[in-house]
Amino acid sequence: MNLSQFNKRLRIAIGLPLALASFYVAAQTTSTAPPPGRLLASNCFQCHGYNGKSSIGFDRLAGESAGEIFNELKEMQMKSPPEMMEMHARGYTDAQLRLIADYFSKQR
Repeated sequence: MNLSQFNKRLRIAIGLPLALASFYVAAQTTSTAPPPGRLLASNCFQCHGYNGKSSIGFDRLAGESAGEIFNELKEMQMKSPPEMMEMHARGYTDAQLRLIADYFSKQR
């Protein structure tokens, strides 16, 4: 193998991993943000099912009216003495409750 062929193989051996690494970094930094409210709503998934589609007896939230979900959560904030759901509802601001309600209302 002559020096020219060696240099060409060396450039390929070094360049290919660098190009792949650059592509990987670019792919990691261009991901889209989750829908508004999804991160807040993920706290509800354990009981109400992934994306609000319960299969274990809890209320199904997916596809319900955003206004209805919001109003129920607001009522829960005021209930006394608070139980589990009421304590969860009290942990959110009105703006966060609206985001959660809107997110579940858009799930099908």
